[in-house]
This record gives sequence, C-alpha cells and structure tokens, in this order.
Amino acid sequence: MSSTDLTDLAWDLASDGFVGRENAVRQVVRTARSQGVSSVLTDVLADASAPAVARLRAFGRVAALLAVPQPSVRITQAA
Repeated sequence: MSSTDLTDLAWDLASDGFVGRENAVRQVVRTARSQGVSSVLTDVLADASAPAVARLRAFGRVAALLAVPQPSVRITQAA
C-alpha cells in the first residue's frame, strides 16, 4: 500500500468515516500486521465496534508507521 493510498484513505475517513471503507481498512490492517506494526494499534483499527475516534487515531498511527520507508537488510559477505 503506497503512501498516496494511505493519504487518500485518510482524507476519506476524515470526511465520511469508516462506512463503505472497511475493505480498504482491512487491507491496511493486513499490511500493517505483516510489517510488524503493534497488534494493539491494528486490533483497534480492525475492530468495527470500537469508537470511530479510537479507530481514526489508530489509523493515523498505523499509516504513519507504514509511510516510513523500512530499512532494507543488506547482506554482504566478508572476503
């Protein structure tokens, strides 16, 4: 998921809430979990019964973490 996708979803969530965007949110949750983002954040974001304000805050934290480029692991062999 690109930072542009996250930004677009953030604007949509801020404007209209989570209704009709659960598929996109599930995709964010899957991506975040696969990248090791806190289970507390991803669980709150995934919980459709959680208060919207809590989910929005969790989304913001998750999106910020996903938008930061992860350092690549470079394995070199010593000669």
